[in-house]
Amino acid sequence: MTNPTTHKKLVTTGCLMWCASFFGEAFLGQPYSTVGIIISPILTIIGVFYWFKYYRATRGRYPKFQTIWQNTTKNGGMLTLNFDFLIKHILEFWTFCILFWMGLVLIMILTFRRSDAFEATKNYCQTNQEIISQTGEIKYYGIFVSGNMSNSSKGGKAEFSFTIVGSKGNFSANSKLNKESGVWTIENLNLR
Repeated sequence: MTNPTTHKKLVTTGCLMWCASFFGEAFLGQPYSTVGIIISPILTIIGVFYWFKYYRATRGRYPKFQTIWQNTTKNGGMLTLNFDFLIKHILEFWTFCILFWMGLVLIMILTFRRSDAFEATKNYCQTNQEIISQTGEIKYYGIFVSGNMSNSSKGGKAEFSFTIVGSKGNFSANSKLNKESGVWTIENLNLR
C-alpha cells in the first residue's frame, strides 16, 4: 500500500519551494532561487504521480475528471466551479493552479530564452567591457526572461528584462533591440 503522506509532503514541498523560488528570482535571490525553480516542478510532478497512485490504491480507480465538469456551471458565458465542490477540493485546485503557473513560466522561458534576439543580448553582455566591469565575469543569466518581441521578414523589435549573475553580484538588466536585414542589434541596455 502507498504511504498516505508521501504525496502530500512532495506536493507541498514542491509548491512552497516554487512560490519562494519564483519571488526569489524576481528579487535577485540567485543562485538559490534558480535551484528551487528547477527542483520544485520535479518534486511537484512526482508528488502528483504518487497522489494518483494513492488515490487508485485507496479507491480502486483513478480520479474521474468528468466529476469536475459535472460540478461546473456556466454563468454569463463563463465557466465556474460550484463553491461547495471547490472548498471540498481546495488543495487539488491550488495544486492545479501552481502546476498551470509552472507551465506558463516554462512556455515563457522557452519562448524568450531561445530566441535569436536574446542570444544577441547575451553576446552583447559578454563582449561589452562596460557591462563586464560592472558585473564581473558573467556566470549565467537568470531563468526568468520577460518582455515582448515582434519579428517579421522586414525587421523586428524586442525588449527584455532579465537577471545577470556575475562575480560581483546579481544585476537586473533591461535591453531594447532592433532587427534590420536579419540581424539583431542592441539599441539600449541598462543595468540596475
